[in-house]
Amino acid sequence: MLKFINYQLDDETTQNTLEKQISPIIQQTIPSNLSAFRRYNPQLLDIINSHHLTDHSVFCTKDGQLNIVNITTGRVTYSATPQQEMQAEVEQFVANAPFISVTRTTGGEQSEMLPAKADVVLMFGCGLGYQLQHLLQSARIRYLVIYEPEIENFLCSLHSIDWLQVFELAEAMGTQLSFQMGNAGTSIADDIQELISIEPNLSKIYLYRHLCHPVSDDVVDFLFENSGQPEALQRKGRQFRGFNESTDFVSEHPKNVLGLPPRTADISLNTTLFDSNMAMFARLYPGIHNLFSGFQPKNWLLRRDNEGDFNLWHAKRRVYFYDNPQHDSEKLINQYLAEPFKDDVIVGQASSEKFRTFIHFRYIEKLQQMFLALKAEKKPLPEKVDSLIVFGVALGLHVEQLLAKREIKNLYICEPNLDFFYASLFVTDWCSILTAAEQQKKRIYLNIGGDGSEYFHDFMGQFYQVGAYAIANTYMLPSYHTPQLLKAIQSLKQQFKVVLAMGEFYDHARFGIAHTYLSLDARHQFLQADLAKATKLPAVSLPVFIIGNGPSLDNCIEVIKEHRNKVILISCGTAIRSLHKMGIQPDFHAEVEQNRANYDWITQVRDPVYLKQIKLISVNGVHPDTAGLFANTYLALKDGEASTQIFRKGFVARGHSVASLSFSYPTVSNLALNYVLKLGFQQVYLLGVDLGYADINQHHSKHSAYYKADGKDIMDYEKHYGSGIPIKGNFKPYVFTKPEFDVSRQLIEKALAEKQRHCDVFNCSDGALIKGAMPLAPNNIIIQHELNVKAELERFLAQAYYPPFSADLAAEIIDFYDVSLFKQTMHKWQDLIKSDAIDHLSAKHIIDSQWQFLIDEAADEHNITFYLLYGSSNYFLSVLTKILPADDSRKDIERFNFVLAIWRQYLAEAEDDFAGEPIKKDEVKSGLTFT
Repeated sequence: MLKFINYQLDDETTQNTLEKQISPIIQQTIPSNLSAFRRYNPQLLDIINSHHLTDHSVFCTKDGQLNIVNITTGRVTYSATPQQEMQAEVEQFVANAPFISVTRTTGGEQSEMLPAKADVVLMFGCGLGYQLQHLLQSARIRYLVIYEPEIENFLCSLHSIDWLQVFELAEAMGTQLSFQMGNAGTSIADDIQELISIEPNLSKIYLYRHLCHPVSDDVVDFLFENSGQPEALQRKGRQFRGFNESTDFVSEHPKNVLGLPPRTADISLNTTLFDSNMAMFARLYPGIHNLFSGFQPKNWLLRRDNEGDFNLWHAKRRVYFYDNPQHDSEKLINQYLAEPFKDDVIVGQASSEKFRTFIHFRYIEKLQQMFLALKAEKKPLPEKVDSLIVFGVALGLHVEQLLAKREIKNLYICEPNLDFFYASLFVTDWCSILTAAEQQKKRIYLNIGGDGSEYFHDFMGQFYQVGAYAIANTYMLPSYHTPQLLKAIQSLKQQFKVVLAMGEFYDHARFGIAHTYLSLDARHQFLQADLAKATKLPAVSLPVFIIGNGPSLDNCIEVIKEHRNKVILISCGTAIRSLHKMGIQPDFHAEVEQNRANYDWITQVRDPVYLKQIKLISVNGVHPDTAGLFANTYLALKDGEASTQIFRKGFVARGHSVASLSFSYPTVSNLALNYVLKLGFQQVYLLGVDLGYADINQHHSKHSAYYKADGKDIMDYEKHYGSGIPIKGNFKPYVFTKPEFDVSRQLIEKALAEKQRHCDVFNCSDGALIKGAMPLAPNNIIIQHELNVKAELERFLAQAYYPPFSADLAAEIIDFYDVSLFKQTMHKWQDLIKSDAIDHLSAKHIIDSQWQFLIDEAADEHNITFYLLYGSSNYFLSVLTKILPADDSRKDIERFNFVLAIWRQYLAEAEDDFAGEPIKKDEVKSGLTFT
């Protein structure tokens, strides 16, 4: 199920010894093999010299044998003993060799004992090559054709086998070797035609599939389907698209790699189990029951393998999912219990230089050494687990075994493959699993058939019911591998990290409240929730250009200038400096950050007259100094923020219904697009909204403040953010992004999915592909209308926004909250956690009691504590949850109490800070040096 390298390595000392023993052998083998190819097949030597191992590598298993590992995924090709594995494979092939007939026949058996003399064997996959010598010794094969679509697999064989012996043995046995490197077998029609031309009496071709490959398997399926039909086998023009769907994924070297037919399925004995499972789902999960009523599997069927065990069989690729269902499941769970994967969404979150004065970041800086120690620790899965996510069910045997060995309070089960879960209904006793959970008041959440894109939103909805800090104590169990499932898991991990890293900690909450207060005091205008009248005005038909500061902005300047007077132009964040340098003035500038650093960025535009002719759009909490740079400030509330909840309540009490934005983070592009969608504009163009880059050296517009006058970076971008994560590009095959940009992209996609029918959005940026935004080259933009943009825009703003509120409103709203009550609450909180933990139970009580305390205190509507400290408590409870002692070891308890002491200090300083000056502006500076 999971063939990862860490399961085949020994402890570090033993592994180093093994590597040292095998290294001299490899160093002798490679030159010898190069000499063999120079003598017997110089053409292959050219291929060898022009290719290098980049995605694959060889390594030494704990059994002292070489294996192949995919460097990107960590997956290995073979078991820990490839030599024995391949010897057994050859013996199986010789005893029962699959074949096709190239003469007209009426079907029948497709496998037989390999004759002592065989005319043609087609081998799909070379791999490490251990099978070659065994096969050549087993029969006199006249033509052995080796297809290897992955040239790096072939390169690995240079480390493992003696090619000179292979060539000499082939020569002695009269075997002509034909190498088709980089060919998955798509030339099969031509190859069969050529073989028949040189062997007119050829009737059978034996098929030895050594490795599975999406395209090779399509070729093999074609051959079996057309066996006995010589015209079809030789017909040219057949396109082999391959098995590229995630649900078709199989490992490179699965059970029954030879493709022998399975035993006939007999699942009638299990209909009782199926019926009881379906009855339980009908009661608890009616949607799942309805999904599988009358369900017909598409790709994977329940079959009995040669050992008589129920297994999953892919009818087209002719392989089993499990090697041995029971043993594979036991091995998976035993390995996981010994070394579980717990997502480190908290470990490694560090303080930011920009926010070094913030209380929150000063205190998490004190945790960094502990985080480093945590990363190095490996502990078994605790006997009791709060939250665990299982990715992949297959037949579900491992789920039963896991629950038999551990007590799990909140179990989340994801299975994207409907065929798999349907088969599990005949094998796994889901009825008993769900009954036990119900009786023990445990929660089981099922996501069946999802592609992974919805995992984050589904899980966050579940986590918020038990406290979002539960994320930090969540274990993840990947049960099997597919590229799509791996991508979904990695994406979920990144999103969890962003949620906890970008959560509204104390400083953000207190400054958001203060800045909203000051915005009201400065008579900034707020967006009305009811836009029915405004959206009927002609302005909503005006095209909107949203300008980001991505590298592709530099190629859009002439297009922007061409259409400037016929569009509403919105600059996002640091793009304003680029636009100013290029002589373009936007109608609006958008900012999303509340700290004063954006004031420093904006004032790099050393032209106050230019800025004073631009309107600012933002959300409540924008820094008042930033707002003061512009002509007018137009605000909406930002969902999920403490300041929004406080002031919305005040607005509603006075009859004002102010609009709020749901997806206005994490980048300013999210804010700008959400604003435009909320306002009802019908035609939007994204330019420079790259959310990625093709070249790490050009990550933003060259005209922006990220670069010096000589074009050099002001900082080492790769050092700060890494080389990036590859994702699909809008115009290019792929670009690179970073986690924050990737979350931004996904939230834009979610916003577009909700508004798609009401707005046409065109992505003119040469960056990341954004689903729901139509790719459109900037030069293909056509703008046609006769409206007066400025006049229509002014009419629209007057209708969409409230007039400035009374200057007294801010004080009225804030005075509703009692600072003395806040101080009383903080004293009670300190009293609640004054005692250190002495064991696991007391530590768990310290965590749970704080969460309940915070919820209880929020019941008093005059108490501002919850708003100020919800995010920070979520963070520190996450840390405490992560280091919760699994047993009563003194070291773990001391570490827990160390963090608890820091948390007490944090709360004490936050109390003094807010009580001393509730309305205080943020004073963060960018800290960057500009020229």
